[in-house]
Formats: sequence, structure tokens, C-alpha cells
Amino acid sequence: MFGHIIRYAASMLPMPFPVRGFLYKLSGIRMGSKVTIDRDVQFTMHKHVKIGDRVTLAKSVSLLGNITTVHSHLEQKYSMNRTRDIVIEDDVYIGVKATVLPGIKIGRMATIGANTLVTRNVPPYAIVLGVPGRIYGFRENSEQEKG
Repeated sequence: MFGHIIRYAASMLPMPFPVRGFLYKLSGIRMGSKVTIDRDVQFTMHKHVKIGDRVTLAKSVSLLGNITTVHSHLEQKYSMNRTRDIVIEDDVYIGVKATVLPGIKIGRMATIGANTLVTRNVPPYAIVLGVPGRIYGFRENSEQEKG
């Protein structure tokens, strides 16, 4: 219950990004260093979310570690009631009001556009846009260019 109150305060109150990050860590969110989280970010089942280093979550992002359809035929037919880990690797940017569903892995240096619904794993360096999210292109990979 204490963690829930801290996450609510971190989400809703205006404060510097480093303070907000500290409060999210204190509440039990697993995240690396230099993570920037804007206001009104929603975590469901926060224990199923792991965030890497230098990740940016813009305003009103939803990371849904759990979804349920509450006694619907969809729940039985499509296994909609599920709890799975979300893994966000290093140097990822997730835009305003984007939603990440359970069981998704977002590869390093990926960019998720505003209002995007991420329904599938995102490879490293990908740029994903739309509902449902589709790969629009890839960032340049300077590591591949060196090799």
C-alpha cells in the first residue's frame, strides 16, 4: 500500500525528474540509472516492469504488466487475462500516451511514438508508430557501421 501511495504522488505532483525517479525506485519499480519519467505515467503490476538505463517515459505513458477483461468471452477465447513482464532496455524513448501491453520487450535505442499501442516485441533501434504499433524504420546503428 505504501508503494502505491508513493507511485501516485510521483505520478501526479510536479517535481524535478530526478526526484520523481527516486520515488519510483523507492516504490519498487525496477529501473536503471538516469531514467526520466514524466507525470501521469501508469504502471499496472509494477513488479512486472523492468526499465533499463537512460530511458525516457513521456507524459501519460501506460505500462500494463497486467490486463483483464473481467468475465468476458474474450478472456476465455483470447487469453486476455494475463500478467507478464515488460522489459524496456537501455536508451529507449516512449512518447506521450503510448501504451505497452504485457509480455513486451522493447530493444535498446528504440523509439515508440506518441499514442502508439505496442502489441509486439520491438527490436533494437526500431521506430514504432500507430495503433497497433508498426515498425516505421530503424535508427542508425553506429556500432554496426564501425564493424
